[in-house]
Amino acid sequence: MIGKRLTEWWRDLARGDRAEVWPRAAGIGFLVLLSVLYGIASSLALWLRSLAPRRVRVPVISVGNVVAGGTGKTPLVIYLARLLAKDRDDVAIVSRGYGRNGRGTVVVSRGERPLVGWEEAGDEPYLMAVLTKGVGIVVATRRAAGVRYAVKRMRAGVILLDDAFQHVQLARDLDIVTLDARRPLGNGHLLPGGILREHPHGLRRAHLLVATRCDAEGDPASEVRRVAAAFAPGADVVETRMKPVELWSISTGEKVSLSSARREPVLVLSSIGDPADFERTVERLGFEIAGVRSFPDHYRYGPEDLRSIESLARSCGAGAIVTTEKDSVRLTAWRPAVPLLAIGIELEFVRGEEIMRESVETVLGE
Repeated sequence: MIGKRLTEWWRDLARGDRAEVWPRAAGIGFLVLLSVLYGIASSLALWLRSLAPRRVRVPVISVGNVVAGGTGKTPLVIYLARLLAKDRDDVAIVSRGYGRNGRGTVVVSRGERPLVGWEEAGDEPYLMAVLTKGVGIVVATRRAAGVRYAVKRMRAGVILLDDAFQHVQLARDLDIVTLDARRPLGNGHLLPGGILREHPHGLRRAHLLVATRCDAEGDPASEVRRVAAAFAPGADVVETRMKPVELWSISTGEKVSLSSARREPVLVLSSIGDPADFERTVERLGFEIAGVRSFPDHYRYGPEDLRSIESLARSCGAGAIVTTEKDSVRLTAWRPAVPLLAIGIELEFVRGEEIMRESVETVLGE
């Protein structure tokens, strides 16, 4: 419980959601001091790795970010993979497969179905394999090795690099960066005093900025455009949001009617970068939330966790447990006493989809 509270405190602080006063300000000052040291080390490492970037003979499109945590990269990679696969059969996604078992290079999919379990693939590459068709997916400890495998062994003609903005050893033809429209740079500090992976000046490498979670009224992407003007004046900005597209039972795989699912209160369960955002999604769908349980991103649920979650569902009177699509990958074998439902989402463009398509077409020479 203490660890969970500390994690939540740091997450809110790092994203700029918490105003702090003494005495906790002393701890914040220490974290910011560590951020300075991290910034020096990370800047030097990025500079050294960028001295001689490797090129491959096919177009490379990278999707990444400058912060730690969820900014909507995976839905964007899936959107791009589907877009490319409409007209060609040589698309491959290359990822590190964060949180997976083992190392080396593993083929997750050759375009039809997952060939390995999520433990070996990583939850996000496995989910990509489920949600895309005709797209090869490779996870590799060293992305360059994964790209070489995809090009030579899978005959890939275009590469999508997942979460690779800081992987500057590999040259790319289109660098796309996702930024949360509500707080693009968190509190403005590098890790561990904030959530920045590198200094915002690194955004000058980006060709296109994708503002995600543009759900608010008015001008939701104004902060992203301000960041673009300051750090990436040459980059276009497009606006997107996450659109819930279906509700389904994890145990049966069948779609569930939203109206029937809303008849009883639910327990909201997630282990993603921004659990509060998922809670808001559940609320917007009209569910009555009886309880909430969140875990760190990519969390591996153990038997004790599942018993605790089920106990919480009973005690708060939840008629169902609602979770994320990514969590569903790690919960396929669980059969709680109440229905276990997942919400599927897709990326929806609010403004600028034509810019995205034109950028991709330019890279492909079309």
